[in-house]
Order: sequence, then C-alpha cells, then structure tokens
Amino acid sequence: MTTPIMKTIGFCLQPLDVLFFRDGRPFTGSERSVSGLPLPQTLAGTIRTALLRLAGCNFGRLKQEVEGGRSFDKAVEASCSREHRWIGQLAVRGPWLARWENETDNFEVFVPVPANLHQEKHQQSSRLHRLTPLPAGQLSGWNPPQDQRGLRALWLKHLSPTEPATGYLTSHGLRWFLAGEEVTSKDVVAPDELFGLDYRTGIGISPDRLVAEESQIFGRGFLALKKNVFLYAEIEAPADAPAEGLFDQVKTLTLGGEGRHVTLKPLPSPFIWPNNKPPKGNQKPLIVLTTPCPFQAGWKPQSLNGRLVAAAVPGSIAFSGWDLARGGPKPTRFAVPAGSVYFLESLPNDWAQSLAENDEDRRQGWGCCLTGVWTDE
Repeated sequence: MTTPIMKTIGFCLQPLDVLFFRDGRPFTGSERSVSGLPLPQTLAGTIRTALLRLAGCNFGRLKQEVEGGRSFDKAVEASCSREHRWIGQLAVRGPWLARWENETDNFEVFVPVPANLHQEKHQQSSRLHRLTPLPAGQLSGWNPPQDQRGLRALWLKHLSPTEPATGYLTSHGLRWFLAGEEVTSKDVVAPDELFGLDYRTGIGISPDRLVAEESQIFGRGFLALKKNVFLYAEIEAPADAPAEGLFDQVKTLTLGGEGRHVTLKPLPSPFIWPNNKPPKGNQKPLIVLTTPCPFQAGWKPQSLNGRLVAAAVPGSIAFSGWDLARGGPKPTRFAVPAGSVYFLESLPNDWAQSLAENDEDRRQGWGCCLTGVWTDE
C-alpha cells in the first residue's frame, strides 16, 4: 500500500478568554481545581469534531463503526462523503506554547526543558549542565531493575550542587541543545513569562430551587496566556485534500472545558524545527520528546529496544477523556512527559520522527520528538 504524500499546515490558536484543562481526578465541591496545559488528544479531538461537523458526518454511523472495532480513519470513510474521507487520515501535532516576536509575523515555539539539563542551585553560573551516560562499569553498586539491565547510569560531571532546570527552551536554546552545544539560563523562559492562573470562585446551584447549595463553594484556576503568547499546532493532511477550503470555514474552536473558545488561524508557513546534523566522532544520537507519549512498557518505547543506552524520564502523566464517537469515557492511561530524553547507540531504521507506538496515537499528536546528539566519553 502506497503511503500518501502529506502536507503540513501550521496554525495559531488564540484564546478568546481564559482556558481550562483538567486532569482525570474527580471534581467535587469545596475544592480548588487548577488548569494544566492541553494534551495532544484534546486538540486533536476538537479539530476532528469541527471538521467532521462541517463535512456533514453521520456521527451515528461513526459511533457504530468505532464500536465495531474499525480504526478511526476507516470509520470516517464509512460515515463521510468521498470528498471528506481525508479527515480520518489527518494527523495533529502539538500543541506547543509560542510567542510572536515584537508584534511581527515571526514567532518562536517553546518546548519543555529537557530532563537531563541541570542548573546550579546557587546560580553561580548561567551555564546549564548535562546529565550524560556514564561509561559502563564505572559506577560501583549500579544495579538496575531486571527490565533495565544493560542500561547505563546518568552522571553529572560537575562539583557544585545542581537541580533539574525548569521552564521552556527557546528556539535558540533548542537548536544548541540538539547540536550538543552549551545551553545557558538565558535560553530558558520561566512558565510565568508565558502563562499564569486566573483564580475564580463559584457556587453550586440547586436545580430545583435555583438557589445556592449549602457548602458548595469551589475554586478554579484558569489558564491565562500572556500577551503575544498563543498555542501553536501543526496538521498533516494528504497533499491532494482540499484542507485549506474546509479550515477557512473554522473560525473558532471549543477547546478544553467550561465552553471556552479559541480562534483558529492558518499561518503562512509552519515553524521551522531545528535541522540536526548526523553524529560525528564520538557523538551518538539522542531523542527528546516535545509532546507526551504513552508506551506499552511504561517509560520505555518499544521502537528503541536494542538501541537504548540510558534515559532521563522525570515522571508520568495520567490522562483519560471523553470519547465522542463511542459516547463514553476513555480508559485511563499514563504518558511519559514532554522533555524526556533517550540516549541511543543508533537511530531506528526507517525513522518516522515519532515515538508513538500506533497510528492513532501518532495522529493525535502523541510522541512528537526531535533528534540530537550526545557525546560518549
């Protein structure tokens, strides 16, 4: 089967108000729920829904097809007209935080600081230090779990006390990190420079008496992007699909909870991600995630088996959601966060620039990543 030629379209998603993205924990009265950042499946779901509605999709048929075990793209083929079947094949990437530069048409995209970058605790130097794999056999007592045998420990060749760097890498910092060059604190943007939380208080209303319920006061922290900051996303669609014509009809999207909206604006060209040179000398490849990704083996991608040297994975993200096609909740899954770094001996064959382990996760934007280099010494 011939793989269709795809085209990439970049989009600016500008909030019309504050936004709200919650995790899978149950929400009850008398508590404060704080918004996080949007996950890939949230954006992919709202874009798919908007396009399918414009295309006149038969959602009843779509639900039947999905419940019958068909993949999403095949279910779309069965429930949409021939000219709109491409919607099931499109892939969404992102979203990422981005910012316009000096009110021009130029912008830069920010990614979470890679997990192997550390900063000095007392800020004696602006330089960020890298954790790198220690040569095998040089760490006495290193006894990893059974499923991690053969992996090397990460080591920081620096005497001063350090802690993991936090925030977001600028485009310049990302370019230097992937090239194996020095990254400084000037290349890191603090979260409060890109977004803040707008705290609001609400009350529960009795549906029968239309008065305030006793002890049903709650608080919510809404995501508020700073001036000139927006959400950047990319969409891959078949090259012969009339995607631009349909996207021109999408003026706003409902994104996240509370019925909040964003405008959707196609950009003249997508963001140019750093081009990475192949390793040379004692350099080897690494992969850094720019969006979260769930793996069957927990933290470890199956595609890297036999090539993995070490990994810097700062934790996990639990996520669920509502499946509009099936009309029910999605199962809870766990994803490795963006910023996780995998050190390799070599890149996999036929590298697809994604660590997602199935087509549906890839099309939803999970597992977006970039390749760089590390020095084995």
